[in-house]
Amino acid sequence: MALHEDHYAARGLGRYGQLQMRSLADPHSGAVRYWLTAPHVRGSLVFVPALLFADPTGPLRQPCDLYIFARLDGTAGAGRHERPLTVNGIELAGRSAVRLDQLDQIEAHRLGKTGVTEPLPHQSRALARAVLAAAAEHWAVRSDRTVLESLARRSTAEHFLSHYTEELAQREDALRRAQEALAATRRRLDLLRELTGPAPMP
Repeated sequence: MALHEDHYAARGLGRYGQLQMRSLADPHSGAVRYWLTAPHVRGSLVFVPALLFADPTGPLRQPCDLYIFARLDGTAGAGRHERPLTVNGIELAGRSAVRLDQLDQIEAHRLGKTGVTEPLPHQSRALARAVLAAAAEHWAVRSDRTVLESLARRSTAEHFLSHYTEELAQREDALRRAQEALAATRRRLDLLRELTGPAPMP
């Protein structure tokens, strides 16, 4: 199934009103940028299948299904600088880990004065959680979700293939140097043994 752009998708947010969504998938990584609009909510986020960051050659560890990035320019946005999502005028920051069976526990963050992300104030946190949960529900039932996850898996494999190819070259070079050093030490030992052998007869 091919990737598609969704227009005018909507979800009810209960007492928070109606959420309007538009999304565009990156055909390389499987990331999806969502542009969201609701009362006191405006801007974009990037949704990334969690396996995009999982080394397929290592132990299977996937603590969540999805990551939501408040700012990830150049991904599913045609290289544009996109406006991050704001909730009650507060700009979201950082990354949220999402389990699809625990959408009521999504956390949203802002950038604190010290430069470290911190939770949103209570009322804004509740609104942000409702918005992120609604958008995550939409992502979970996308008709192209399996394609997105396949793209993420392939992109991840390409990344780690490059990483381990470079690592192998470095280790082979280190092994070559070690073998050369070992051979040099053996030559020194051979010479020293020869010099310290039995003294010649007078």
